[in-house]
Amino acid sequence: MIALVPLARPGEVLLWAAPLPGESEFVLEDPLALDYLGQQVGYFLLPALTTRSGQAQYFAVVLYGLDLAARALKEYGLSDDDDERRRLFERWERLWALATLESRNGSLGRGHPDAMRGARGVGKTWFSGEKPLPRDYPLISRQSELGGLGAYLVPLRDLGLVYPGSLRITPAATPIVDAFWGEPGTMHMQRFDNWALHVLAPATARIERKFQNFRLATLGERSRLTSILGRKSQQDRIFEAAVERAPPPTLAVARLVEQATRLDIHDPRDLLVAMLAGRCGPVDASLRDLLALALAFGDTAVAVRDCFDTIYTDITDAGFIAARARIVAQSLTTERLDNLRRAAAALLAAPQLARLQQLPMHGRVFLRLAEDLSGATPDAALDHILAFHRRVQRERTTGDSWIAQESGDLRIAQTRYTGHRFEARFPAFKFNIVRNLLETTGRLPAANGAPQ
Repeated sequence: MIALVPLARPGEVLLWAAPLPGESEFVLEDPLALDYLGQQVGYFLLPALTTRSGQAQYFAVVLYGLDLAARALKEYGLSDDDDERRRLFERWERLWALATLESRNGSLGRGHPDAMRGARGVGKTWFSGEKPLPRDYPLISRQSELGGLGAYLVPLRDLGLVYPGSLRITPAATPIVDAFWGEPGTMHMQRFDNWALHVLAPATARIERKFQNFRLATLGERSRLTSILGRKSQQDRIFEAAVERAPPPTLAVARLVEQATRLDIHDPRDLLVAMLAGRCGPVDASLRDLLALALAFGDTAVAVRDCFDTIYTDITDAGFIAARARIVAQSLTTERLDNLRRAAAALLAAPQLARLQQLPMHGRVFLRLAEDLSGATPDAALDHILAFHRRVQRERTTGDSWIAQESGDLRIAQTRYTGHRFEARFPAFKFNIVRNLLETTGRLPAANGAPQ
């Protein structure tokens, strides 16, 4: 018989870990909203690009798919509303993904230059042979949000290629769409377009391996992500639309990133230092101020995150509960605290600080944290960091602090956080995104030696 025995000190062994809502837009690995703030600072430098919009051919794939959906509405007499347009676009996206995989003989391993959003879903669906493939398979969960349309719709609207608040392309996108299958006058363009339109028909339930004497693999070769490499005219169109005509200072930042890459400078912090030193080309005063703000924010973000992660790690290693005095002494060392103070003071002295203060979420309280930390004692620094973390969690409506304070002890209240196991990273500020665009539009050599 099993007997229940009361615990002598239940507060030391029983933990309550409140889960985050499943639909939260914030990830568990961002306890201080620093990733979010870093993305916002990245928008100061590259206002029309997102962290998911770095492939030139993807711009063309989404624009062509939206145009194809609009034509399918008329061709098949469907209701003209955004829900129907999305459904039709998603059919195109599934066709394109299968054709890409077919063109690569079913192989798109991790890091493959043709791997699309939803590569695992299409990989589970595709099979070799001559039998038709299903049209309406699960490409990716929440395809409208996480597929190509979800990733590229915002920048396409911001760049004036899709009308605001709609899924209709603007005249500025027409040259890109017209050249999707090849430059005007290229043979068989219309037949590829006919095939794509046929797949969007309500009566179509499967994707044939051959249509009008063309194989599905050929359709994939013409449209996969690497198909744009070597197509200078189409590369120029997309570079002009996504970089040259983008809101400033996008083009200036792109030119600096291009030169930095040629100098073999890739680390985001090293990039900012080189740009500010004039090693990557001329920088005007307004851009210099934004670069200085980004550098100061990045250093502060790394220092704050390092402190939080160290505190979390030390409590975890102590058995998820530890005396506050022990954690202060162990986590907030003189070296760590001096680094934190220096970074905070530099941020408060940075130009364009008002841009950070005016952000709709977390910016103002982050600057208040920097003010508090710039002269804080170790004991006060711990209080300020945990108070900022608690406020971020409450503003996100995702619960309370992951580290609770009780009677002189610190206790881990959210045990699912794993980010503390890794070194705090300097924000990327989307430099990697613009570098990918430079590579896929032919301004820089493709770093991965993408096959054509």
